[in-house]
Amino acid sequence: MIYRILKILFAVWVGLWMAFFVRELFIKNNIRDYEALISRTLEGKHAYVTGDKLYGFLSHCKEIMPEIAKYKFVNIEEGSLDRRRAVYYLYPRVEGKDPDFIIDMAQLMIKKAKE
Repeated sequence: MIYRILKILFAVWVGLWMAFFVRELFIKNNIRDYEALISRTLEGKHAYVTGDKLYGFLSHCKEIMPEIAKYKFVNIEEGSLDRRRAVYYLYPRVEGKDPDFIIDMAQLMIKKAKE
C-alpha cells in the first residue's frame, strides 16, 4: 500500500517537473536564449547576458584603467541595470569622488579626468 502511494507521488512529481520544464522552454519561448548560451564560451555568455555592445565597452575600460583606479559615471541613471552591471564588471576598480577616469555611458567613451 505504501509503495503504491510512493509510486503515485513520484509520478506526480515527475509530471510536474516535466510540465514546468516544457513551460520554461517552449511556452515562455526561452529556447532561443538557451541555444545561444550553449554555443558560446564563458566570455561570450557574459557578453550575451550583458549586451554585446556594453560588454565590449566595459572590457575596453578594464584594459585602459589600472586595477586601483577610481572612476565616475556620467549620462546614466543611478539605479539602472546597466550601471549595476558596469560596476560589477569593472571591479576591483571603484567609483570615487576624486575619479581618475570619467566614463560616459551614453557615448560609450572613457577619458582621463584630469585632461
